[in-house]
Amino acid sequence: MKLRIFLDTNVFIYAFEFPKSNSRKIIELLNEGKIEAVISERVIKEVQAYFKRYYGKDLASLFRNYLILSCTIVPTIHVKDEMKKYRRKIKEKDLEQLAVVKKFGIKFLVSFDKDFKKFKEYKTLKIFIEDIGLIPNEEEF
Repeated sequence: MKLRIFLDTNVFIYAFEFPKSNSRKIIELLNEGKIEAVISERVIKEVQAYFKRYYGKDLASLFRNYLILSCTIVPTIHVKDEMKKYRRKIKEKDLEQLAVVKKFGIKFLVSFDKDFKKFKEYKTLKIFIEDIGLIPNEEEF
């Protein structure tokens, strides 16, 4: 059974922007079918918005399609009740991601966003790479 992890928006962006990053290593694991990535609708929107803003609508569309084809997507409607439990315990921009992790009992929330630091599931990219027995790159991301 594949390791199921939640990947935050920044993992996809850093993997593209920094080819020798820990983010890229994680995306390679995803592409090789060695992990199952779970994401929220918000992650799709954020990734698409970032790539549209900095690289144009064509690349944004390619990334959206990649996410749809390679990740398990949890619709916002499925975590509305969970979001109510954690509202005011984390910033609104991170609430949906945390709600997905909590509702589905996902062991790892992989992100470079320190706002998740107080939650046990949070792992930086470098620490996650170490935890699964791989050698991380120097950078945290």
